[in-house]
Amino acid sequence: MIETNKSRTSDGSRASDAAAVEQASLALFELTLKALSASRQLSVLQLRVLLAVEQHGPLNLGDVAGLLDLSKPSASRLVTKLVDDGLMLRRTPETDRRQVELVVSAKGRRQLGSLRRGRQREISDVLDAMPPDRRQALIHGLASFDTAASAALKPDRH
Repeated sequence: MIETNKSRTSDGSRASDAAAVEQASLALFELTLKALSASRQLSVLQLRVLLAVEQHGPLNLGDVAGLLDLSKPSASRLVTKLVDDGLMLRRTPETDRRQVELVVSAKGRRQLGSLRRGRQREISDVLDAMPPDRRQALIHGLASFDTAASAALKPDRH
C-alpha cells in the first residue's frame, strides 16, 4: 500500500515515494503492453516514435533521435517503416526547404486512438476495482504529476 504524508521530507521517504510511483507506472506500462499486443500493429519503439512526434511535433529526424535517445540511423529506420506503413508523413516546410518535418498521418492518429481506447478499457477495469475516494485522489495526483513531468521533459529546442 502506498503511504502519503506531506510532512515527510527525508531521503528515505523520497526514495520510498519514488519506488511507489515506479511500481504504479510499471502496472500502467503492463496495461499499455497488453493493449499494444492486442492491436498487433506497432512495436514498442514504433509507438514511442509516433507518440514523440504526436506530442512534440512536427519534428525532424535529429529531434526524434534526441528525444528517444536513439542513434540517427536507428531513428531513420523506425521513421521509414512508419512512413512506409502510412502512419507518419515526411513534409518540407515552406520556411526552410532544406528541412524535413515528420508528422503523424491521419492513419497514424487513428492507430494511436485505437490503442488509447484499448488501454483506457484496461485502465477502467482497474479503476472500477478501487474505492471512489482513492480513485479521485489518484486522478488528482496523476494530473499534478503529469504537469510536473511535462515541464521537466519539455524538449530544449535552440
